[in-house]
Amino acid sequence: MNRNTTIKKSVLGVLVATSFFSNAYAANQPVAPEVATAKTDKELVLGKKSMVVTNNPWASQAASEILGKGGNATDAAIAAAFMLGLTEPQSSGIGGGGYAMVYNDKKMKAYDGREVAPRSANPQWFIGSDGKPLSFDQAMLSAKSIGVPSEVALLYKMHQDSGKLDWKKLLEPAIKLAQKGFPMSPRLYNLLVADQNVLSANPAITAVYFNSDGSVKAIGTTVKNPDYATTLQKIAKDPQEFYTGSIAKDIINIINEKAGTELYTKKDLKDYNVIVYDPVCSLYRNQYKICSVPPSSSGGATVLELMQIYANNYSGNNPQDVKWAYNFLEASKLAYADRNQYLADPDFVKQPVKGLLNTDYLASRSKLVSESALATPVSAGIPDGIDKKYAPDLSPKPHGTTSMSIVDKNGDAVTMTVTVEHQFGSHLFVDGFFLNNELTDFSFKPVSDNGKPIANRVEAGKRPRSSIAPTMVFDKKGKLYALTGSPGGSQIICYVAKNLIGMLDMGLTPLDAVSSANLCAVNTNPVIESGNDWLNQQIPQLQAMGESIVQSDLVSGETNILKTKNGWLGAADPRREGVAIGN
Repeated sequence: MNRNTTIKKSVLGVLVATSFFSNAYAANQPVAPEVATAKTDKELVLGKKSMVVTNNPWASQAASEILGKGGNATDAAIAAAFMLGLTEPQSSGIGGGGYAMVYNDKKMKAYDGREVAPRSANPQWFIGSDGKPLSFDQAMLSAKSIGVPSEVALLYKMHQDSGKLDWKKLLEPAIKLAQKGFPMSPRLYNLLVADQNVLSANPAITAVYFNSDGSVKAIGTTVKNPDYATTLQKIAKDPQEFYTGSIAKDIINIINEKAGTELYTKKDLKDYNVIVYDPVCSLYRNQYKICSVPPSSSGGATVLELMQIYANNYSGNNPQDVKWAYNFLEASKLAYADRNQYLADPDFVKQPVKGLLNTDYLASRSKLVSESALATPVSAGIPDGIDKKYAPDLSPKPHGTTSMSIVDKNGDAVTMTVTVEHQFGSHLFVDGFFLNNELTDFSFKPVSDNGKPIANRVEAGKRPRSSIAPTMVFDKKGKLYALTGSPGGSQIICYVAKNLIGMLDMGLTPLDAVSSANLCAVNTNPVIESGNDWLNQQIPQLQAMGESIVQSDLVSGETNILKTKNGWLGAADPRREGVAIGN
C-alpha cells in the first residue's frame, strides 16, 4: 500500500474516537488483553497542522491539549513524558532517563539524558562472590542496577532551551489524572500480573496497583497514584527538588537500604547533568538527510550504518521482494558487529562515529554481503578513529522503554525515547514512581575471555550504552520530512531502520511501515517476528540463502510521522496501546 492510500478516518473522526480517554477500557467493555504477540487495530491519521504520536492514549491526549493551549512541540513532549510515568509506569518515568531530538526554529539538538553510574561503581559491579557475572534477574533486582535518574533533568533542560509555556502547566495533566485516577489498561494489567510475585511484596506498590486480596486491579478499574501527584507538585515548583531536596533524599535512602551499604550519596544526584550534542547525520540515497542521537547511545550511528550498507547492496522498492529482507538482515549483522565492539560513553571511550559512516569504510563493509549469508558472529571492521584495545560486548539486552513523536503548527518537532529499562525497572518504588535498572545495560563482564577490556564495562560516573534512536529525516530542501523512534531494547536499531526504509524507499504510509513484520540480526541468528504475514512465508527462501532464522516476539512501539502535501500523517504501533492525534 502506498502513500496515496485513503486515510481510514478523518481528523474529526479520530478526535471523536479518542474521546475514549475518559472511559478507556471501562469495566463494562470486553476484555482484550494486549499480550506480546497481539496487535490492535490502529488508524492512519492526518493532521493538517500538527501531529502527536505516543505509545499511550493518555499521553497523546496530554500532548495534544498542550498544543491546543499554545504550547510547542517541546512543551507537548514534556507533558506526555510526565503522563507516561503515570499511565505506562512499566516502560518509563521520572525514575529513569532517555534521549531526545529537538528541532526548534530550524535548529537541531540531540539531548543525552542517560542515567549514570554512581561514584561507588567499578568494573566488578556485577561480578558475584563466585567470581562469575550475576544473572540478569539477580542484577536487575539489586540496588546496583539503578543509575542516577535523569528524566526530570532532561525534560527541564529541553524546556529551558525551547519551551514556551510555563513549566508548571506542563505537569498539570499528569498531576490531575494521578489524583483523579485512570482506568487500568490491558497492557499494564498483563505486565503487573507477569511480575506479581515481586511487585506484590511492596506495600507502596500494592496500594496503587493491587486489590486488598493481593490480586492485580482488574482492567478498567480506577488506578490512583497520589504520591506521584505530590512528587510532581514538588517538581513543578522546583525541578531541583528531585536532585537536592526531599525526593533526592528518598531516592538515596531506598537504594542504600536495599543495598545494605552506601551505594549512593547526595553528590551523585546533585552533580547529574544533561549533555547536548550536535546530532549524528548521514545523507541517504542522495535524497534524505537522516539525523539521530550520537553516543552514549549506539542507536543513531548504528541505524545510519545499517541503512547505508543496505542501500549499497539493494536499490529496489518492493516490500514483497525477499531480497530486501535478506539485505536488511545482512546489513544489521555488520552494523551490530561494529556497535558491539566500539560504541560506549564518549567520555570514557574514543568513539569512531565518523569512521563508521565514512563512505569508503561503508563500501568495504558492504562488499562482505554476498548471495550466501554471513555466519554470526561477524567480526567488527576497522574504521578510522578506533581504540583497538577493546573486545566486543555480546551480552543480550531485554526489551522495554517508550517513544513519542510530535510536530507542532510551526513545524517544530520532538522525537523522544524515555525508559526505565526492563518492565518496572529495578522494581524499587519510591514517592509514586519506579526506579530504573539502566546499569544492566553495561556489560556484566569487564574483560573478554582473552583479557581485553570491554568498552561498555561498568565505571564510576559512566553512562551505559543504549540502543535508543529517536530520528528525524529532512528532504533535499532541508525541510522536516519524517520522525520516528521506538522502544525495544537492542532491537530498537532494526525497528527504526525498518520503518525508515519502508517510508523512504518503499513509499509505505507510516501505518503500513509500522504494521509490517519486524526483523533483526543483532550479530546473532536473524529473528523474524512470529506471525502469518508475507515475511514469515519467506522464511524457507531466506533459509535457502543461508539464514538461520529464529521466530520470536519482536515488540516494537514505533511512533511514525511523515510529511505529505496535505499535512502530517501519523501512526502508532499496533503492538502497543498508542494513539496518533492530528489537528
